[in-house]
Amino acid sequence: MTEPRLRLRGIRKRFGAVQALADVDLDVRPGEVHAVLGENGAGKSTLMRVIYGLLEPDGGSLQLDGAAVHFTSALDARRAGIGMVHQEFALVDALSVAENLALSVCPARAWRWTRSDVAAAARRIAAEIGVELGDLDRVVGMLPVGQRQRIEIVKALAGDTRILILDEPTAVLTPNEVAQLFTVLDRLRSAGAAVLFITHKLAEVMAIADRITVMRRGRIVARAERDTVTESQLAGLMVGPLDAPGSPPPAAVSARALLDVRRLSACDGHGLPALHDVTLSVRGGEILGVAGVDGNGQAELFEVLAGVRPPTAGSVAVAGTAIGRFAPAALQAAGVACIPPDRLRQGVVAQMSVRENAVLSAALLQRLSPHGFTRPAAERDAAQAMVDAYAIKAGSLEAPARSLSGGNLQKLIVARALALEPHVLVAANPTRGLDVAAAQSVYAAIGAAIARGAAVLLISTDLDEILARAHRLAVLYRGRLSAVLERPFATAHLGALMAGSREAP
Repeated sequence: MTEPRLRLRGIRKRFGAVQALADVDLDVRPGEVHAVLGENGAGKSTLMRVIYGLLEPDGGSLQLDGAAVHFTSALDARRAGIGMVHQEFALVDALSVAENLALSVCPARAWRWTRSDVAAAARRIAAEIGVELGDLDRVVGMLPVGQRQRIEIVKALAGDTRILILDEPTAVLTPNEVAQLFTVLDRLRSAGAAVLFITHKLAEVMAIADRITVMRRGRIVARAERDTVTESQLAGLMVGPLDAPGSPPPAAVSARALLDVRRLSACDGHGLPALHDVTLSVRGGEILGVAGVDGNGQAELFEVLAGVRPPTAGSVAVAGTAIGRFAPAALQAAGVACIPPDRLRQGVVAQMSVRENAVLSAALLQRLSPHGFTRPAAERDAAQAMVDAYAIKAGSLEAPARSLSGGNLQKLIVARALALEPHVLVAANPTRGLDVAAAQSVYAAIGAAIARGAAVLLISTDLDEILARAHRLAVLYRGRLSAVLERPFATAHLGALMAGSREAP
């Protein structure tokens, strides 16, 4: 067996109360594409940042070609032969291709370089891996995404790169650009490089990977050769075993659909199709779950229903009234409340106070301070009522939101969402990262909304959550929604749907 190019043993990393990596062992061989799979929060990116020197582990060891290494910076890792292409490209849009490449392809200690030096070095690397750089004078900000990624790969391979890390490399690529990337990876593999391929997309793993490692909650839960597993098995490994579903909260389901989505399509932030003809309806008093491996259109579905992403086609109606304008205030006025998937980036303004965040809703502010005149006392009373009702532990109403724990922050977001007793609650991964007590508080609030007749759309990548909470469910795969499944759920069929099957069980 080929000796590992990279060997990790017992890698640990903790952030506060969160054990991000727990005794991770990983071997990466030369001449292979090694896929690392896992849901958001599984620890993939943390592990890659440790390998690339952006994070120092709390414990464990790294070996590169048999020699122990310790990186304290990305520069250390680059000098050792490790390159990384991040999901968010590290290019300067206002500079030309040549100027961006100069940041990496020129020797770090060079006191002088010329454009011809940069061009020669860049074209040599590009020729070795079979990519076309085109005009080096073009401004990077004007280039298509696929071309920008090729520039990043050339940058990452500058020097004697023995390991290339690709973090979600196909997230913004068209199918043709994905095919071009896979051609590049084939050439790197043939040249003896080791490639770490981080992704959510199971079909691509089956197309390009030699070996696969699956992470969940900071741990390695499975290792496999590509030919020994199926997409369905990988989906199950990523989200956990498909246990028999529990019982959802009791509900008195009405015959009336409070949320009615018809043939909805939308693009992602890069203009690429992300949702295709999605049709669903949620009745008052029920939870409709949307399951699936992360990265299959869940974010775009949530954003359309939150009013922050306009659809490209289709319609949405709330309580029988069609939505004509997709904006947060319009959706809130129609009776839609949302629990976003990222509480810090999308749910609160961390520097603002608990009081300010509690009323940070257009519809709620309109009720508390009508006619454009603020009523601080009313806003304080409303915030205090939320803190009391949801047992939110805060030093004071004027404490910054960032001072709250994750669970208390999430309870504040839930309290705000439900303050106006909405017709529809759209909840995206509402208990991600919460402890059991905080999660139960969130579930209790959602159960109370159902009891008074609200419709809940639960978009979650936690399959246990979907199985335990949803009255009905459907699976989102590559932007398309499956037929709705009724209880009792056939878990084998569910796993097949998550892997892309559209066949009946």
